[in-house]
Amino acid sequence: MKAADIMTSPVIILHPATPVPAAAALLVAHGFTAAPVVDQERHVLGIATEADLIRGRVLPEGWTSGEGVEPVVATVMTPVPLLMRPEDDVADVVSLMLDSDVRSVPIVDDGVLVGIVSRRDVLRCVARGELTGAEVRARRADIS
Repeated sequence: MKAADIMTSPVIILHPATPVPAAAALLVAHGFTAAPVVDQERHVLGIATEADLIRGRVLPEGWTSGEGVEPVVATVMTPVPLLMRPEDDVADVVSLMLDSDVRSVPIVDDGVLVGIVSRRDVLRCVARGELTGAEVRARRADIS
């Protein structure tokens, strides 16, 4: 099974200038834990996770009270996230997620965002019996 078979597409995206509260509202509204940050050509610049947005909203001085300059996604995102391709095997994607402790991986084709694989997408495969632990362990052993 390939990443394209399980990825979520179209993808909810963020832009670098998106205010942090707006980005947080978008994640909450769609039930996602992260969203890719892209430029106008949909090249992935980073990923904004729940943790990134929480840190960006409540930690910097002045932002908790609503005073001062509102932070934007570009200042809190995780730059240059791990990326995979639509043709990559799902077991490889899962292995990368586990080894890197990430919850989602953007999927790009020729550098352009086409989807995202999240832990929820993987869990759906597990629930349907389409992905086994043996497959993932074999991929992880190949990488070691």
